[in-house]
Amino acid sequence: RGKRVTCLGMPFYAGWGLTRDLFPQPERRKARPSLATLVHAALIAYPRYFDPVSGLPCPPEVIVDRLARHQIPAPGRRNRLLSKLQGVFASYARFWR
Repeated sequence: RGKRVTCLGMPFYAGWGLTRDLFPQPERRKARPSLATLVHAALIAYPRYFDPVSGLPCPPEVIVDRLARHQIPAPGRRNRLLSKLQGVFASYARFWR
């Protein structure tokens, strides 16, 4: 969109030459990817997706197709349990960050 982005901290998209960074950059970020390359890494190459219908790993295209066809099942008991566990583990995150 042609907007300049200024980062005060170090989110994953800072330090690659795509933003104006006010925080010192780590030495390991020497590459200068394009915006398209960074988006690909953040949304396609790095994450692992699971098909909400089959529960099996799947490529991102399957998730996009499910969303477009409104084939996402309603949250059930398993989702509520997972949500509770995430809350419990998040409360201890300060110990390993």
